[in-house]
Amino acid sequence: MKTIDLYTAIDRMRELSARGETFQIRFRKWNRTTRRGGDMCHVTHARLRPRASNDVVANSSYKLFLTDTDTGRPLNCWQPLVVEFNGMKTILK
Repeated sequence: MKTIDLYTAIDRMRELSARGETFQIRFRKWNRTTRRGGDMCHVTHARLRPRASNDVVANSSYKLFLTDTDTGRPLNCWQPLVVEFNGMKTILK
């Protein structure tokens, strides 16, 4: 499987979203309240939406705010928990 740097992948997500296109993303869920996670979420047609400010959502600068365009459901995930972008495994360099 090809790999891509996480921050390069995020830049590409922004570019695709700005053009109205979608991307595929796979990430691990995390619940800060219960401090549990591990379940995988796979969205086949995602688009980034505007990020909330840190005043509204704690640590928002470390999260991705997405929309599943198939369902219209808003999602968010921690950037380091993204494991795949458009079929490429994400890595932190």
